Amino acid sequence: MKHLKTLISGKQRLSRFLIAGGLATFVHWLSMYVLIRFGMTAEPATAFGAALGLLANYSLQYRYAFRSALPHRVAFSRYLSTSALGWGLNLALFSFIRFAGADTLVSQVVTTGLVAFANYLLADRYVFHEEPNTNIESPHA
Repeated sequence: MKHLKTLISGKQRLSRFLIAGGLATFVHWLSMYVLIRFGMTAEPATAFGAALGLLANYSLQYRYAFRSALPHRVAFSRYLSTSALGWGLNLALFSFIRFAGADTLVSQVVTTGLVAFANYLLADRYVFHEEPNTNIESPHA
């Protein structure tokens, strides 16, 4: 029975993770669109939008998807490191799939799915992971 409860809880968390990621993507794209409409060139607009999307995603994942109680100094530093890892994984997978002969759209769709799955596992098992008997404070604090 406990295994079933854990499985259901995991599926609900995955659904919340995907919703939060979708909302963060919307924040990125909307802010990029608005900045371009006001005259900013595309490259800085997407960089700024991505930064806003990253902050929105962290906040939504922390509060909504994983309902974390970790201190932000712990969770956010973990989040930033795994975001950098996800960015590198995205570039590597996309490049590999394109090199294998797939077109750009197919490459990005496949890459997005694989990276989203990897990001979920990292968020669940590392970024927002809370062990009940683990002291996350520095021994010198």
